[in-house]
Amino acid sequence: MNNSIQYFLENGIPKLEKTKKDFFTNPMCFDEYIENVKKIVLDFGCHIITEALEECNMLLEESMKRVIHWHVKDRSQKNIMSPVGLLCFTRTRFKNKETKETAYLLDRVIGLGAHARMIDGVKAAILEEAVQTSYEKAGREACPGECVSRETVMRHVRGMEIPVKSQEEPDRKRKARELYVEADEDHAALQFHKKKGDIKRFKGHADNNQVVKLVYVHEGYTDSAMKRKELKNAVYFGGLYRGKDNGKLWNEVKTYIGKQYAAEEMEKIYFQSDGGAWMKKGLETLGAEFVLDGFHIQKYIRRMARLAGDTEEKREENRKKIQGWIEKGSRKELEGWAVQIKTGMKEKDQKKLEESLKYIKNNWQGIRRRVKNKESINGSSTESHISHVLSSRLSSRPKGWCREGLDKMAQLRVYWKNGGSLLELVKYQKEEKITEKTEEKKYFSATEMVTWEKKHRKTNGKYIEALRASISSQISAKVFFNASIAGLC
Repeated sequence: MNNSIQYFLENGIPKLEKTKKDFFTNPMCFDEYIENVKKIVLDFGCHIITEALEECNMLLEESMKRVIHWHVKDRSQKNIMSPVGLLCFTRTRFKNKETKETAYLLDRVIGLGAHARMIDGVKAAILEEAVQTSYEKAGREACPGECVSRETVMRHVRGMEIPVKSQEEPDRKRKARELYVEADEDHAALQFHKKKGDIKRFKGHADNNQVVKLVYVHEGYTDSAMKRKELKNAVYFGGLYRGKDNGKLWNEVKTYIGKQYAAEEMEKIYFQSDGGAWMKKGLETLGAEFVLDGFHIQKYIRRMARLAGDTEEKREENRKKIQGWIEKGSRKELEGWAVQIKTGMKEKDQKKLEESLKYIKNNWQGIRRRVKNKESINGSSTESHISHVLSSRLSSRPKGWCREGLDKMAQLRVYWKNGGSLLELVKYQKEEKITEKTEEKKYFSATEMVTWEKKHRKTNGKYIEALRASISSQISAKVFFNASIAGLC
């Protein structure tokens, strides 16, 4: 660190004094003053980190343990992006004496990939921005003073393997008498199906609509300090899940419920949705009771009332009638009224009325269940959740996606909304790729390393004396670093 401190004394402090003088000269430039101080401090941080990495590299070169298995091949400059800026340091390439493999051992010690251009913190920052705004902005915000291309951000997003929530199992299962599962879908636009140019258009409409599914599980609503209703212990699941993968989605939800909740304490699972075809698989898998969400009930009631009334008073009167028949369970009266009222309508309006009536008839059980269980089923929030979890990033602005990118972004949004750490997600990718090495004898603990050095007392006398002497924290840190070196050799 001495070199970094010397650098700061010679360069950083004069710059700080100058920028302070400029601020005092023109106090209105307060924002510029803060930005200049930030740049100077970040530059100092880069020098400290760079010096530490080069010290680590030097320890690798000087290590007696390393000499047994590896010899120095050459040295080169490495540039890598970090949250404090671009780090430029010298590293050594070593060659294994037995296998003839070449490797930068420093990269292995600090956990860098063979051709890594950025550390995990930068990758997490890219994801944090990309999941909320755009690939372009994520590339600009990744590293101070550096920029990553949109294509790089896109590849980074698509390369993520995202664990589902159902994999986690608590020490103690939660207890809930009633559980709520709600489902809905977002509609995003594709750029192409299989290749560019294969989107077909008819009368101004394109066949590039793609359904993105969202399911969430919660324990009901609770009043927050802000006097707004909030979902209790809500967990989200989502993605494309096309075709047969739809069953996979519901199995993930079922596994989560089985791992998180005590089955003996649960009396009912209410399934709230708009009654879409892909959601019926969820009813089967979960063994839940279907409840039609309130938004769609009111949507079709208002549509029927509007079609049957030519004035605002008449429409309100019709709405109250339809609402009353539904609450009483008078389905025949509702059907008779619809047959009678459509006689004087235009053909187009008749079809709309018939479609609305058919929707209510097909979901009659779900509607009646909501009416009968008003106390247990307070409402549905699927539309707002679709907006906040999916639409705000996927479809609320003109965008075009490919299926892979759309699926990954939807999964990332779900992971992020579940409170998942994006830095942990980046590190999870490495854990997935790690394989056990067969040559276990090549791994040494710090104790084994010191024992080996003692056996070679004559050759390494000065080193052993250094261990026996009282050493500073800086020197002791270097000694501990040798444990990591031993693990590589």
